[in-house]
Amino acid sequence: MRIPRRSRPLLALLLVSALSVAAAGCSLPGDSDDGGVGTGLERALAAVPAAAADQGVMYRDVRTARRLVAENPSLYRGLDGFGILEVAQIGYTGGSVRADWGFDVKDVRTSVTVGNSSLLTGKFDTDAVDRAMKKQGYRATPTDDGTRYKKGGDAGTYEISGSARAAKRSDIALGLAAPDESLRDDEAYEAIADCLGDVYEASYYAKREDADVELFAIGGRLGKNGSSSETLCARTASKEAADATAAKLREKTARGQRYEGSKVTVGKGATPIVAMTWKNRPESGLRPADNDRTSELPGVLVWGRK
Repeated sequence: MRIPRRSRPLLALLLVSALSVAAAGCSLPGDSDDGGVGTGLERALAAVPAAAADQGVMYRDVRTARRLVAENPSLYRGLDGFGILEVAQIGYTGGSVRADWGFDVKDVRTSVTVGNSSLLTGKFDTDAVDRAMKKQGYRATPTDDGTRYKKGGDAGTYEISGSARAAKRSDIALGLAAPDESLRDDEAYEAIADCLGDVYEASYYAKREDADVELFAIGGRLGKNGSSSETLCARTASKEAADATAAKLREKTARGQRYEGSKVTVGKGATPIVAMTWKNRPESGLRPADNDRTSELPGVLVWGRK
């Protein structure tokens, strides 16, 4: 199901959550050494069911994000939850992720969040996870891919293996097994991934019907010299829609605007990609992932905000 423009507002992305998969025929999202094809983002999309096209999707290369936050917290502080819901929860409630859940951020390689569900890849001590889950009252059931944990009164289901952890807290069925049809099979999602390139963080906003902008995402890259930038990539419905979208974005790059001097480009084809790239700076709205919080550029594309 897609989201009609008039029937549903933009699905704002949370800055907390996680992802990961392990399954026959599907590479782990952040594992570049396992023979997987494509960028980490593309492999992450291959783990998300195609039915999630009307949801927000957030991807994090956790290892890279951890390093960046440690090296320059003023610039990268928007990434300090690392896309892991349990890390953000501990920040509010106190305690220990390892004590409560049997793992911590050092064990995680990549994360993907879809709505309230998440998938993490990495290296997990399944015995430690088992002890922590049972301490919370969860009951374990063996599966073909790992172990499933569930307890009465909790709608959430957790699936754990030595290399992945899936937390299902909504109707989106993220799991240890690859879906039969994924977002990577969706032409629009793949086109946006091609535009973003090899990013270490990205947020896809919900796919929409009957809109000038069918789908868009914002992702962050690091230059060879360590420079930090983000790119917005939007797949538009037509050449006319692309020109109109580019004009809106260029208003944000004018003199005196937050994104002054940033470049906006328009691609070719029946559904052109409009792209805008800017340098990250330690100022509100210009840090990596700030648009997840402010919705400044998403607001331009969805509601035509100034």
